[in-house]
Amino acid sequence: MKLKQFGWLRVLLAFLVVVAGGVPWAGAPQVQAAGTAYYVDAAGGNDANAGTSAGAAWKTLAKVNATVFQPGDAILFKADGVWTGTLSPQGSGVEGQPIIIDMYGSGRKPLIAGAGAAAAVYFYNQEQWEVRNLEITNDASAKGVRRGIHVDGSSGTWTNPKVYRHFVFENLEIHHVKGDVSTDYAHNGGIIVWGTSWDYHVADVTVKNSKIYTVDSVGIYIYGAQKAYSSGFRVADNVIYDIGADGAFILDTTGGVIENNVVYDTHLRSGSYHVPLWVFSSKNSVIQFNEVYNTAPGGDAMAYDADYKSDGTIIQYNYSHNNAGGAFLVVNDGTVASNANTNTTIRYNISQNDGGAVFNFSGTPDTTTIYNNTVYLPKSSNAKVVDVLNWGGYAKNTYFYNNLIYNLGSGGYSFAGSTNNVFDYNLFFGNHPASEPADAHKITADPQLASPGSGGIGKNTLAGYQLLNTSPAIGAGRIIAGNGGRDFFGNPVAAGTAPNIGAYQGPGLDPNNLPPLPQPPAEENLLKNPGFETGDFTNWPTHYNGATVEASNAYEGSYAAKLTGAYAGAEQTVSGLYPNTIYKLYAYGKSTGGGDAVVGVKNYGGTAKDAHVASSAYTKKEITFTTGSDATSAIIYLYKAGGSGEVWFDSLELIQFSAAPGGPSGPVYTVGTSDEFNDAALHSQWRWVRENSANWSLSANPGNMRIVSEAGDIVDGGATARNILLTGAPEGNWLIETKMSGKPSARWAQGGLIAYVDDNTYFRMTRLYGSGNQFQFTKQVNAVREHVEVADTVESAVSYMRILKYGNTYSGYYSADGQAYTQVWTTQTAELDNLKIGLIVCAGTGLTADFDYFRIVTDGLTPPPSPTPTPSPTITPTPTPTATPTAMPTPTATPTPTPTATPTATPTPTPTATPTVTPTPTPTPTAANLLANPGFETGDFTGWPTHFTQAAIVDANAHTGTYAARLTTAYGGIEQYISGLEPNTTYTLKAWAKGTNGEFGVRNYGSYQRQVYVNATEYTQGEVTFTTGSTNTTVTVFMYKRGAAGEVYFDDFELMIKTPQ
Repeated sequence: MKLKQFGWLRVLLAFLVVVAGGVPWAGAPQVQAAGTAYYVDAAGGNDANAGTSAGAAWKTLAKVNATVFQPGDAILFKADGVWTGTLSPQGSGVEGQPIIIDMYGSGRKPLIAGAGAAAAVYFYNQEQWEVRNLEITNDASAKGVRRGIHVDGSSGTWTNPKVYRHFVFENLEIHHVKGDVSTDYAHNGGIIVWGTSWDYHVADVTVKNSKIYTVDSVGIYIYGAQKAYSSGFRVADNVIYDIGADGAFILDTTGGVIENNVVYDTHLRSGSYHVPLWVFSSKNSVIQFNEVYNTAPGGDAMAYDADYKSDGTIIQYNYSHNNAGGAFLVVNDGTVASNANTNTTIRYNISQNDGGAVFNFSGTPDTTTIYNNTVYLPKSSNAKVVDVLNWGGYAKNTYFYNNLIYNLGSGGYSFAGSTNNVFDYNLFFGNHPASEPADAHKITADPQLASPGSGGIGKNTLAGYQLLNTSPAIGAGRIIAGNGGRDFFGNPVAAGTAPNIGAYQGPGLDPNNLPPLPQPPAEENLLKNPGFETGDFTNWPTHYNGATVEASNAYEGSYAAKLTGAYAGAEQTVSGLYPNTIYKLYAYGKSTGGGDAVVGVKNYGGTAKDAHVASSAYTKKEITFTTGSDATSAIIYLYKAGGSGEVWFDSLELIQFSAAPGGPSGPVYTVGTSDEFNDAALHSQWRWVRENSANWSLSANPGNMRIVSEAGDIVDGGATARNILLTGAPEGNWLIETKMSGKPSARWAQGGLIAYVDDNTYFRMTRLYGSGNQFQFTKQVNAVREHVEVADTVESAVSYMRILKYGNTYSGYYSADGQAYTQVWTTQTAELDNLKIGLIVCAGTGLTADFDYFRIVTDGLTPPPSPTPTPSPTITPTPTPTATPTAMPTPTATPTPTPTATPTATPTPTPTATPTVTPTPTPTPTAANLLANPGFETGDFTGWPTHFTQAAIVDANAHTGTYAARLTTAYGGIEQYISGLEPNTTYTLKAWAKGTNGEFGVRNYGSYQRQVYVNATEYTQGEVTFTTGSTNTTVTVFMYKRGAAGEVYFDDFELMIKTPQ
């Protein structure tokens, strides 16, 4: 449709751009409007206005809801506006002229807050609507049947019904819908398209590019009433997470498409039968290009489902990982013939680390074809590859072709009473259980995947599932007609040529010229003293209320942890974790006398998770969690809930379960600028850490950023502080400052400035209520915290604070008037990279902080007082002194703090108080090689006691001397454990290596594993530099071979302290 046909509207909109100073609405509609644009402004509007310009906008939802809109009209809500209640505009568009709901102006999406209504946005017997760029909530204090958006109606008949057509929901953010998973679960949640009379026939419904989270019960539900009349359902490019039951499903339609969605953390608040993405009573529907992970245990809990009354469903090009029930479900109720499920195809998918069973069948599905999928099950897995269950009968005519099964776990195959299961041209590698099916063209050789098990969060992390060009799977498959024409990676699949086995159809990677590849996690226990075999709580420093280690009642070994007192517990902090990475915690527990045994994880960047044991026999529990975008640590805890009985724990295990660093990277920080907080919307430079939108505002006190404090902090390995507001720090020297109105009144509440690397490493300058009102300057590096407080003698609620970075020094200051500043503590040093700067309010509920500005100064700075070479502060019972003010210029002058006597300050204890740590002096560098037998010239494994999977020392291919280490088999390795290192000290590991699929590196030194990958035909020297943790004095040096192809040699290792330059 050409714009010139609507010249009057073009002129009107051009005029509005001039008078309103912005675009009339944010999202360009798919069809050109031909009617009137109506504006709604919650702050500046008036329902008496005409509503047809930004300057004469309406104000309320009541005005909008009372209006019958015409085809081509647009309803435009102003950015940053908030409306409470239900948006229910009247009227319908016509084909080619839908009615548009959108936003205008710049800022946050307009918010429609249902506040417990039946729906926040509601349509009844309407059609031809497009809704874009809104934020929608429907929260309440108690659960109930609620929807974010509800499209409702009645066609009045099931025979030749009226079909309502065309709804588009795009670029929406729908969250905090307090539905009820136990009452009519399918019909409350984020977006519900369904008539309460069940006969509402609808077609052409699209939900795309939206974020739906923290919703009960389902994310998206679209019901067409009858396949004969409904078509055109599409759910695409959405992110759906934190869902009580199902993610998204479509019902009673033809040709539906669910594609390019990312769905995770579903099935969280229901024990019934739920699946993240599925179709029901559909014909020729397609589920493709999606990623589903972390589906919680319960009924079903697979990633993808072709459910009953469906025919011709295709599930293709999807990634499934870490789903409790498995990857795929084909199901129907076999007790009713009309519920048949027929002709399902599952092809070119990748499943990694799924639980339950990868391929699941229940009922009597008929003619299911499963081909060219790649399945990876790790050593820790007991998941089945295939599982068939009875529901009025069993599956029949199921065909498995060209699948690559990489099974390192213990699970097998269960076919029960199913018939005509055909396996041909499949590859089975790893463990071969007795139940493994016969296959006339079976291959059992190593498929030579480039890096199996290395998938992370994101479909772009799966390069390791490509084949090497030496793989026996290349060209070894069966030709299948109608194969879809492409593989998982986008490579073409020819119609008449034998395909590869598995989801990859390319020519294979050259093992001598491999691109950078992700590496699978080492399945090693990250907990120290996990079975308490030291006979005490070594590595479990926090234990309380009658927690002991006993030489009895062990699950294995000699010792177990016993908790007898009411609310007894023990905790271990695990550092060196990767952000955005999946971990699994396993533990054995038992209870006697009515005790409630609880094992859990907290402070990992998400909500605490736990599992309970009430059995008198040891029972294994499993918890899966994903670290936050900035989280590098977690606290594992054991707990006795209540006073009855006693509980026991033993044999804990914490393993990394997805490749690292997994998932999308954290937020991108651009170098920030000063902000006076005068705009209605938050400047785009800012990023929140753990945002809680209910506790910050730019409108509560205009011209100020208001942040309301709440419980949670980032001390001593914790990661629970909310609403940390950050922007990127400039290079070089800088000063940040703020003016804060608000005086903390409850214990530990504080607010002020922060220079932040992550939750474990930062400097912050805050106004605090600790031992009375105080100012505090805190240094925390690698979760080791030091801090000093001085008495807050500022009578006013207004205070001024600064942090000055000069070189590698940091100093904190406060002021009563913004003119004369007092330094708190002494100037501190730290080598920090990737700094962010901003505001923090945390650790208690007694502060409403209004920040008048945040300013950055980079010019004219001079050094602060030199760092004082005295021991760090220690906790003493002396009174807190009053510090003497030190003159410090305002931002218009050069800040030149002058030295003052360091106050003899008393550090304030915190709710989880630990002694303030005195840094260990840096040792004198030495040039000695700390490794034993670094060149293997003993001709054996002397000094390298850990070696496995055909590792060898050989008298060939040495770099120097006679001998070298050689690895020839996948998962082969050699290790040496070195003790006697200095904490907080930098070391360098060097080695010479050549070959394919190898790596060497370090781990267990207090931070991330670091490694150098080896893919070179000639000896090449690699180098790893690492710094030991604050209490770490050991390191493990390792050599490892990830893939099967080729061999790799190592020689001439050096481990030396790094000499300062």
